[in-house]
Amino acid sequence: MRAYLTLFTCLAIPSAALYAAEQQPVRPLSTDRPDQTESAHTVPKGWFQVESNLVSFSRTYGASEQAQDTSLCDFIFKYGITHNTDLQIGWAPRLLHREKDADGFLTDKNSGSGDIYLRMKTGLVGNDDGPYALAMLPWVKVPTATTGFGNNAWEYGLTINQELDIGGGWALGSSIFLAMAVTDERQRYFEPGFTLAIGRDLTEKLAFYVETYQGWLNSEERYLQSSFDGGLTYLVTPDLKFDVGMNWFFNGNQTLNPFVGVSFRF
Repeated sequence: MRAYLTLFTCLAIPSAALYAAEQQPVRPLSTDRPDQTESAHTVPKGWFQVESNLVSFSRTYGASEQAQDTSLCDFIFKYGITHNTDLQIGWAPRLLHREKDADGFLTDKNSGSGDIYLRMKTGLVGNDDGPYALAMLPWVKVPTATTGFGNNAWEYGLTINQELDIGGGWALGSSIFLAMAVTDERQRYFEPGFTLAIGRDLTEKLAFYVETYQGWLNSEERYLQSSFDGGLTYLVTPDLKFDVGMNWFFNGNQTLNPFVGVSFRF
């Protein structure tokens, strides 16, 4: 059943994207992907927006083993309920996990689906125009993941998103993550993090970005997870955009995460 649902999702995303190409723009398309920095703009009232990793692959390197994780067609589905507020639901329908030892032999494999995320974004400043924009995004994680892909715990938090147009096609973005997470020992802890991204339009359709992320996570002990990210976006129409990029996590887990995605609205 889960395989059929994943197949339907993967087929529905490009089909809806073709439909989106025929629509007329309201305000410029603004997305939370592909970088880890969330957008400071909301979906226009009465519009739907879908943002999806078509394929995301992660390889994590440890001292004596290697983990490989693949996500297929995970998405965030958004709907603008007012001029400055949208509701969002995020889910990963198909996750694959593999572990290998130092000699390259498979030691563990699993597949399933992820947790559901319920989110609401409100634009407070500059949602329609102006050089500066600010938005708040509270969220709740519903523990629906298959065993091995989640911690079976409710989690929640708030993300503060900012964007600044600095001219010449350049823009700065940042997100501050404030989360109440749960450890494997069922202890709640405060998990802060932040990002800083800079991007530039190369042409009317093509743009690039680079980004850094810092987060204070907790596994067996408290540790700092950092990443350096980069990617390209291509705006096919005012309502349809493709992206490709790579996240490189270091300091904590050593992980390479290439991905290809699409975003569209209708």
